Amino acid sequence: MTDRNTSDLLIQVAMRAEALPIIHLLSLKPIGRMDPNLPSELWQGIVHGHRISLVTNGCDPEFDCDRIGTESAAIVAFLALRITRPKLIFNAGTCGGFTSQGATIGDIYMPTRFLFHDQRVALPKFDAFAKGEKTTADFPKIRSATNAKHGTCSTGSSLDTTVDEMAFFAAESVTCKDMEAAAIVRVARDFQTPFIALKAVTDLVDHRQVVQESFLTNLKFATSRLADAVDHAARVFSAV
Repeated sequence: MTDRNTSDLLIQVAMRAEALPIIHLLSLKPIGRMDPNLPSELWQGIVHGHRISLVTNGCDPEFDCDRIGTESAAIVAFLALRITRPKLIFNAGTCGGFTSQGATIGDIYMPTRFLFHDQRVALPKFDAFAKGEKTTADFPKIRSATNAKHGTCSTGSSLDTTVDEMAFFAAESVTCKDMEAAAIVRVARDFQTPFIALKAVTDLVDHRQVVQESFLTNLKFATSRLADAVDHAARVFSAV
């Protein structure tokens, strides 16, 4: 990878199924792997006058599935930020929403507060580090362009939810649950790069429907909504 891979905007997406609608809508071209030892893939293009890079975590060669979760999110964020050196990083992806917070399937969230809900270390200072609470700047023009809701995003590496985690969500007024945002925020902060998350709701965490069934049923609709939101955000990127 050379300086030609530097970008104005970096979009990080965990799953290929989440990324493909964005890739097609923005007409991004495949570049290949960012590192020969990792399956993460890079696409690039000029969109609305900006050089945009999109990176996915890639397919795990052993288990033949997307490398989801916080570990891969942090590794790929580090590599992509170092290579593309963007002015802004988007984490675009799907999430679980909460009926108690007014969420419906396909809603777009642009949270500005991020936490981990499955990292618990009951030691002084380490407890706050594990929770990982961070706030990010709001970008009103992007929020308006995407019609995104405000809120708090909580990150963990499991699709399902425990009773204790449900209590955590209620106590922290969590509005969306995902598997990568808080990890990427931490790396973006290290690189002193502004961060935005755009999340589309595929399932309702506090609803009776089985989460994996809802996720698969609503994935196509949610990712279509997500691609539109990313496109609208890219259009006003120069104004932020």
